[in-house]
Amino acid sequence: MGNDAPPRWDRRMQQRLARGEAAALGELYDRFASLVHSLAHRVLDDEDAADRITREVFGYIWEHPDSYDPKQGSLRSWVAALTRHQAVQRLRQTEADSARDSGPDAPAPAETERKIREASTAARADYIVTSMPAPLRAALELAYFQRRDYRQTAADLGVTEDEARRRLRLGLQLLSTAHNHQSPPPVVSRSTRPAHSPSAPSPAPQPPHTPLGPRPHTPHAGPGMSPPPGTDHGRPW
Repeated sequence: MGNDAPPRWDRRMQQRLARGEAAALGELYDRFASLVHSLAHRVLDDEDAADRITREVFGYIWEHPDSYDPKQGSLRSWVAALTRHQAVQRLRQTEADSARDSGPDAPAPAETERKIREASTAARADYIVTSMPAPLRAALELAYFQRRDYRQTAADLGVTEDEARRRLRLGLQLLSTAHNHQSPPPVVSRSTRPAHSPSAPSPAPQPPHTPLGPRPHTPHAGPGMSPPPGTDHGRPW
């Protein structure tokens, strides 16, 4: 994917986090906070909820840096997967609470699952589009957001019609994976609230300005938390 950091940066960042370097978390936050917040908002359609998810995800990364394995894929993809799974979990809980309050007027379970599935797919599609190489993304934006046909797309991009068709085909193939992806179990507890985790106003909370407190050096989640997906972060999630 086009926006992934070099593997060497991923490995070095994981090692710094594992050593407990608060500066590394700040750097990671600067790089990925907007991504995390936008994906969470895409699922939940709520600024406050997206802020909470952002704090939870970076808090989880700080507490469990060894959950990421650079050999399995990019750090960016892994962070996005954590975000999506946690946001879907939050949406599921919100829908369950709403159904309980609505009583007999609550939507059918199948309708709730459809809503959750669509929100999850939309977030994954957004991530894929923003992560694909710039030439493919530009072709898709012209064809589907500006309603250009492939001839107009070719002219706007200054490429041949065959090249425009190729870019559109590859872009659509990548997007199609958004509909075929199965979400693994959630990875972050709803109650996760690290005392010194990043926080700030929308659209993306700001990183901490003071060192974070101590945390256990363990690759495993704490009580009430599931471990992160084993190999999912090797894909464009």
